[in-house]
Amino acid sequence: VELTLKEYEILRLFMENIGQAFSRDKILSYIWGVDFFGETRTVDVHIGTLRTKIGKCGEYIQTVRGIGYKMEKN
Repeated sequence: VELTLKEYEILRLFMENIGQAFSRDKILSYIWGVDFFGETRTVDVHIGTLRTKIGKCGEYIQTVRGIGYKMEKN
């Protein structure tokens, strides 16, 4: 599976922190840095693309309503 650097970093963040939910702002801070001035929608787009690229395993990345995203073992 070919991932962009940002997709890989998001996947690594989730895999190193199984079960921990991250807000979109936290993901932006960790992956893009504190100086990023974009929209939190950027995270949603990258998560969607990542889920698609990793196929069935994309189901492990869960949306946490009112918070953001996390990865769970199923």
